[in-house]
Amino acid sequence: DKVVLVDERGKQRKVPKALISDADQLYTELLQPPKFNIDFSKKSGQRFFEESPLLPGARWLPRQLDYTFSARLRQTSAGEYNHELKVEFFAIGEEIEGDNYILLDRQESRFTPTEANERSHTFSGDTVGLRESTIFTERRGQKYGGYLVLVTDERGIIVDYGTSHKWLLELVNTLRRFPEGRHFDKSGARVEPPRPKEIGVY
Repeated sequence: DKVVLVDERGKQRKVPKALISDADQLYTELLQPPKFNIDFSKKSGQRFFEESPLLPGARWLPRQLDYTFSARLRQTSAGEYNHELKVEFFAIGEEIEGDNYILLDRQESRFTPTEANERSHTFSGDTVGLRESTIFTERRGQKYGGYLVLVTDERGIIVDYGTSHKWLLELVNTLRRFPEGRHFDKSGARVEPPRPKEIGVY
C-alpha cells in the first residue's frame, strides 16, 4: 500500500500510495508487470494426395501437414495487475532446402489477468498447411521452424516474451509489417524461395 520516494539527496521516504496522484499510481503499477509461464503449441494433421495439386500426372506426390498454432499464458508472479495486456504470437517456418524463414501465422489477443480467468489466457490461429515432397533424391518444401510470443502493456512496452530463437526478438517491428507467407532471412530482409536444383535427364 506504500511507495518509496527518493529525493535529490538520496533520502528515502515511504508514502501511502493513496497520497500520490492518479498518474503516479498508474506509473508505479505499470512498473510492476506480472510474469508469465508462456507455452506455444502446435497441433498437426497429415494429408496425402492421390494426384499432385500443382502438376497433374506427376510421379512425385507431396505430403501436407496442417498446423494450428496456439499460445497459452499463465501468471506465475504474485499480486494483482488490473491493466489490459496485448499478446501477439508469430509462427515461423523454414524452407527444407535453403536458409529461408517464412512467417506462417500472426495472431493478436488482449486480456487482463484476473481471478475469473485464473490469471491465464489461451488463443489460437488459423490452420496453416505446409507441404513437402521428394523429387528424385531432393527434398523440397517447408517445415515448422519456431515461434515468438510477446506480452505488451498499454504503453506499448514489451513486459514478457517467449521465443524459440532469440534473434526473432530483434525483428519484432519487421515481423509486424510482414504479410503472412513472406520469406525472410535472419536480418529481416525479404528473400525469394529457393530454386530447385537442376537435374540432368538422360
